[in-house]
Amino acid sequence: MNVSSQSERTAIFRKAIANFIKERRETKKVAEGDPRYEYQTWVEKASEDAQAIQFATHVARITHSSSQCDSFYAPPDTLPHCDVVARNAMGPSFHEDASAQNAAALYVIAFLNLRVDGQRLLDYVLSNDPALRDALAPSSAKGDEMMVKFASVVSPSKAPRVDALMKQVFWLNGDDPVEDKDFILLAPLACSSLMHELYMSVQSANFSEESKEARKARREGKPSEHPSISYHDVVEWHVGGANPQNVSPLNSSRRGVSYLLSTLPPKWVGRSVPDLRGRDSAIPTFVRSRRAYHIIKELAGFLKTNPPPTIETRKQRTIYEDDLCQALAEFTESVRSYEKPGWTLASDCRLPLGEKAWLDPGAFDDSSDTARPDRWEDDVSTRIANALNAALSKYGVVGLGDTEFAHWCRILLQESSWQTSSLAQGGMA
Repeated sequence: MNVSSQSERTAIFRKAIANFIKERRETKKVAEGDPRYEYQTWVEKASEDAQAIQFATHVARITHSSSQCDSFYAPPDTLPHCDVVARNAMGPSFHEDASAQNAAALYVIAFLNLRVDGQRLLDYVLSNDPALRDALAPSSAKGDEMMVKFASVVSPSKAPRVDALMKQVFWLNGDDPVEDKDFILLAPLACSSLMHELYMSVQSANFSEESKEARKARREGKPSEHPSISYHDVVEWHVGGANPQNVSPLNSSRRGVSYLLSTLPPKWVGRSVPDLRGRDSAIPTFVRSRRAYHIIKELAGFLKTNPPPTIETRKQRTIYEDDLCQALAEFTESVRSYEKPGWTLASDCRLPLGEKAWLDPGAFDDSSDTARPDRWEDDVSTRIANALNAALSKYGVVGLGDTEFAHWCRILLQESSWQTSSLAQGGMA
């Protein structure tokens, strides 16, 4: 406040509180002079009712409106940072909610949210402002007592309660899943503050004047200074039934409506496999594919450790080799399943004949003018072996020569399930 004297600040607090009490009396249509609305009587009752109120960011009654489980107050700045959209992303201007043991005490929330010179009464309570203390009671002792009672609205429960109406999850907290004592029960709580943030965002995107202007400009093909935001496949979740105020104040302000965003997997638009037309070879595409890339990189890391020539080393190499063969089989099957037989006969397909025989079962059927090349498997295996050796060399695996080359050829020829005979008999092994 821009007031130097504590007494003047106390007078400002008293005036703001008196106006609040007057407005509440008039709203309730209570006659002037009613003793219940006498300043000191009303403030003392509010401090008593405050003990039935718990400011919260996570409200238990969203899960079940009859639950007596404790709610929790966890401002975003008290939470650890994470790299996903969560409650800690709301920032300092988050929406506070509350839970009440008695709905008749909900007026205390509005009272503590009363703003005086830009701050809430609750903020002054939590900073133990002496001017507010003096405005609450004529004596310092009584004022301190009332400040403590008002501050209790954000004090966490020493022994949080949970009941059978809450969703609960068994969580392994020990080492042995056979032992009951190694499990604890978790009771997940909905973050009402984050739900309200989402609700306000969706409402603004759907109904604000700025969004309406942006959508109109988009329909007319005109520029707009406002973004056009759309939320698709949103579900309305109604909480609290006919009495949303019994759940929480924020839930009541939303008339019990909350929004759930879709968690369905994305519907990919476009090709599910790379377009191999216009390419001189499909093998570089396979080597750069996501699964093959990771396998090659891991194999290179393993080989660069110069592992000893033991049975364990041989087993580990076999695992990587089998994974590469499986990746090659999946790549082959994905191309064959996506493309129609005969797709390599198009004029824009520049793949070698051996690769056409590998990836297109219809490339050399009875209607084709070109005969299937002999021993095309040898040709493709040689190309793949060269590409794999080159990829390993790129990651620093040096000294790969004829022995390694022959090894890759043998593996690809004898063990890979991508060969024509294997695929023709039922796909991947």
